[in-house]
Amino acid sequence: MSLEFEIAGQRYRAEKLDAFKQLHVSRKIAPIVPKLLPMFLKFAESGDAMKADLTGMAQAFEPLAQALADMPDADCEYVFNACLGVVARNQQGNWASVWNQNAKSLMFDDIDLGSMTQITAKVIWDSLGPFISGLLANKAAGQTAA
Repeated sequence: MSLEFEIAGQRYRAEKLDAFKQLHVSRKIAPIVPKLLPMFLKFAESGDAMKADLTGMAQAFEPLAQALADMPDADCEYVFNACLGVVARNQQGNWASVWNQNAKSLMFDDIDLGSMTQITAKVIWDSLGPFISGLLANKAAGQTAA
């Protein structure tokens, strides 16, 4: 099942990452998951309400921006490439891929860093959210038991 969402007035559809891409993306982002959790929680709590709250959106993305800055370039590029590779954009009723894997290039000039980051975050949450939630729940249960 695909996830449909809107960013900057454009409709997008994201498929889930396949199991091996989920594995590799989760390995790359594992060190930054604790920093990303506040952003994912804000998304889950607010739904569409955050669109009107620019301050809230900026605060939600602050940990992501810092986490991305801390990642090695190759890991960051892998995560973005994998996530953008499963996304299409609605163009007058047709869905067009946003990422050209061979050229390692965005297919739309108006997708800026902010949009690209939001798209990537949505793919990560859609594909890895249950896995990340499970890890965090297991970690919290282990700390409570200790």
